[in-house]
Amino acid sequence: MIRKWILSVSGAPQNSGFNKLRVAKIGEKSFSDLAESWCALLKQSNADPLFMSWTWLFSWWATWGHDLGLELLLLEVIDQKANLVGIAPLYRHRYRTPVGISVGRLHFLGNAWRIGDTVRTEYVGLIAHQGFEESVAEAVASYLRSEPWDEMVICDASRESLGWLKCGFQKVGQEVSEVPRDQAAGICIHTAGNFENWLSFLGRNTRLKAYNRRKVFENEHGGTEKVVGSSRSERESFFEYLNDMHVRRWGKPCFGQKAVTFHLDFLERLSSDQAARLSLLKYNGRVVAAQYDVEAGRRRYNLQSGFEEHFDKRISLGTLHMGYAIESAFRDPQIENYDLLAGEGKNTFYKEHYKGEHVGFYTRHYTRNRLLRLVYRWQVYLPGAVRRVLNRAFRL
Repeated sequence: MIRKWILSVSGAPQNSGFNKLRVAKIGEKSFSDLAESWCALLKQSNADPLFMSWTWLFSWWATWGHDLGLELLLLEVIDQKANLVGIAPLYRHRYRTPVGISVGRLHFLGNAWRIGDTVRTEYVGLIAHQGFEESVAEAVASYLRSEPWDEMVICDASRESLGWLKCGFQKVGQEVSEVPRDQAAGICIHTAGNFENWLSFLGRNTRLKAYNRRKVFENEHGGTEKVVGSSRSERESFFEYLNDMHVRRWGKPCFGQKAVTFHLDFLERLSSDQAARLSLLKYNGRVVAAQYDVEAGRRRYNLQSGFEEHFDKRISLGTLHMGYAIESAFRDPQIENYDLLAGEGKNTFYKEHYKGEHVGFYTRHYTRNRLLRLVYRWQVYLPGAVRRVLNRAFRL
């Protein structure tokens, strides 16, 4: 389905303060020096403290930006007193379709939709000081009117984040068409309460796998959980364990070599309010499960997990390891949420068994090129499967 915005509003609204803000482009050298002010703004915003952090996005750009031939379009929004009140972490990618149409696309840093294989960045969107969201979105949209681009792709954003951007485009009179591309679900567990109460709400089978089978693992197998140290060599070994488990279970590693480099560099750049928790389950000294978590703000994120699939028919190592991690989050007074992020399991959407809040992630495509808008409008009459095949074939 395509939604066309018919916009008649132009210029700045009288109630937003938009005309008091200035937007400037940031070069790569300035990007590398922006960590402190970026972090300060992030703390004053509602943007995600992990995926929209300087540490994550700068590490992503340093790993893939030049390798994929991307053009940085990082925008800062400044108020009248020269205070940083917003950041639009964008880049531009130009390509030519098989039928000869030249397309310039804007993307948010952290994802390379149909460009290359990187890592997944979620909760994507603008970074704006609380109370300035509407003004920042409008200022960015106004600036982008003079930039050359045909389409903007926003991956794994929340509805609220998409709403600010749409509002910004509308208020500056930018006519675009919206093309829904994908939708994913995640689960976030609120851990500010009592761990035992949370256990009591679980289904019997999930409680058995996540907690009660610890006795079997610890007493019969001598199993233990170990948190990995912070040296680069220890972390390199951790990612080797994680990849090896994925190869044996899925037939391929979860992280390619460049992705491993990204994560190692990202972990070395963690800010003062971010922390890594890389943990292993061991049996007789042998690693049988690995879990990669990162803390940011008052939230802990489960970025990746791996385990031996056929360890003991009574024990589900993945669920057991998750139980250790969730309890750790409940016991930590600084952590209010344990975020399982988007993605499904091998056979089922196992994350919903942990009785957390459902979170939606939306990928949207905004087009202002007239020819492409006609193409997408025509596509709505095609079956979904045919439309997806054609779009992939022609890189649309």
